[in-house]
Amino acid sequence: MLGAAILTATPALADTDAPATEATETPAAAESTEATTVSVADMLSEVEYLTKAKPKKKAVVYFFLRSHAKCGFCRKITPELITLYKAMKGKGAELIMLSSDSDLEVAKKWAKEAGMTYPIITNTTIGAIKFPAGGSGGSPNVVAVTADGKAIENTSGASGCTKLIGNWKELVKEAKAEKKAAKAAAKKAKKKAKAAEEAAEDVAL
Repeated sequence: MLGAAILTATPALADTDAPATEATETPAAAESTEATTVSVADMLSEVEYLTKAKPKKKAVVYFFLRSHAKCGFCRKITPELITLYKAMKGKGAELIMLSSDSDLEVAKKWAKEAGMTYPIITNTTIGAIKFPAGGSGGSPNVVAVTADGKAIENTSGASGCTKLIGNWKELVKEAKAEKKAAKAAAKKAKKKAKAAEEAAEDVAL
């Protein structure tokens, strides 16, 4: 079962341009809160993209990766991320990069040189993506969320990020199973409520 935590309206991810040092690779659990859920579709409606690539609207799991051009570890894992994205695209998962580069030209140059095919959200609009950054907050870090805005898991560090994103098939499978179970539970609850209402009407008669 997915250990889901609701996304919260936390402050925008900062433009840190942090030194190219890999953050601690111990996965950090997403924090649970009682705040209102914000769907991925709602958040993505408020962003601008660095390139022409756009995310698939029917994905059930989204990976949001914070990265920037000056980060050596971010550059190191890019080829593997491109391969993973080609495998997951259109199959229920979506990878979206949150660029923390304040210079859009630098960001565009890196994206072009590296051959990035996944969507990239500009530094000027990443504030619309409201959830905890992964792990220690350094780069690279990634958070996996469901389409309805619930965090599944987050982590930081090169190997941690590629491992989490590489698990996309299992996460998609789990997300679909939970969505199906939730739909069935809602249908059962509706049927039970209707039966109770009909029973009450019979008593009244």
